[in-house]
Amino acid sequence: MISGIDWTCIKPLPIWGKLSEAGQVGRAQNADLTMSFELTLAGFIDLILRGGTFGILLLVIVHLVRRPEFNLLCGTGFLFCVTGLVEIILNSPPVVAMLAPADAITLATEQFHFIAMWWFVLALFDDRFSWRLRHFWPVAVAIPLVAGGSLFPEAWRWWFNIALVLLNATLLAMIIHRALRHRSSDLVNERRSFSLALAFSVPPFTLFVFFTNLMGNGGPLNDLLCAIYAAVYFVLALGFSYWLTTLTEELFQRSGDVSVPTVARGGLSAADRLELDRVVKAVEAGLYLEPGLTIGGLAAALHIPEHRLRRLINSGLGHRNFAAFVNDYRIDEAKRRLSNPEMAREQIIQHAFSLGYASLAPFNRAFRERVGVSPTEFREEALTRMAAE
Repeated sequence: MISGIDWTCIKPLPIWGKLSEAGQVGRAQNADLTMSFELTLAGFIDLILRGGTFGILLLVIVHLVRRPEFNLLCGTGFLFCVTGLVEIILNSPPVVAMLAPADAITLATEQFHFIAMWWFVLALFDDRFSWRLRHFWPVAVAIPLVAGGSLFPEAWRWWFNIALVLLNATLLAMIIHRALRHRSSDLVNERRSFSLALAFSVPPFTLFVFFTNLMGNGGPLNDLLCAIYAAVYFVLALGFSYWLTTLTEELFQRSGDVSVPTVARGGLSAADRLELDRVVKAVEAGLYLEPGLTIGGLAAALHIPEHRLRRLINSGLGHRNFAAFVNDYRIDEAKRRLSNPEMAREQIIQHAFSLGYASLAPFNRAFRERVGVSPTEFREEALTRMAAE
């Protein structure tokens, strides 16, 4: 204990005795104070694990900051790790005992750590990710909930804390959905393998940490829960740092807003280049218009093993996602059709169906993401220019 306050997560299992009185250390100040320090076995283990996790996250931060191109993926990863460091410090037993940080600070840090993880997942699995106003809705929702859960009377705090847990459960579901949504069409092997680990380990544990911290607000947590907290956090941080620091440059590359890229054959063998030519010719001949086309379907149609087709499209064409690869062809064709005066009377939904989309909504979304305007707006602008010429 420190100054008579028990460390959270610790039962009295004394290892070290009391230190000498504070007055013997600072007699010049004539201090008449007594300070005792008692470190338990559970506290020692907790301290070691937290220190190890702190060092691992610090290493990841340095790795991200030193990257030549500090893009959005690096930035969101940096926020995720920094908020994790702050959370480790604020929840450490010595800090809780000596400084007793305000509930508002602790809750805000934990909540922002969860939101930062959601941002990191968005940037990781979306090559065209850019900040939009919709990405900040969790912050707008969390601010009043954190304020209520830390500043309102005790009778009301429980409800705000439950609302925070529900908010994070929602973010958890969105994280899992984002990680697994396009896994089958992802052409980056490291990202595909990481998506499963991310979806079924990190988010549930983070939600567990947040829930147990809320339940332990105002008193020490059960020592078993704290042991699980520290140990699993250390293991996950170790695994995350190993994965991140051993990745190839491929993961950190971002796809730009470009049309179908030029074939890049530098690292391919002669057999690969010939096979890639066959893939490109087949797709350009109209296979991209096939409704519901998947990487498995294209592999079956061309009699190429799926794993090799993934590598060819990724390494030879520069694409990182099969759906984006197909959409680039479709959007280029859509722009050609929408600019054609002879097709000016055709409905947009007819173009969507003929281009292989199951409905109008995904076509509008894909078109706006790549062109910046809706198909209707694009056609109006293109036909207006032609009429003025």
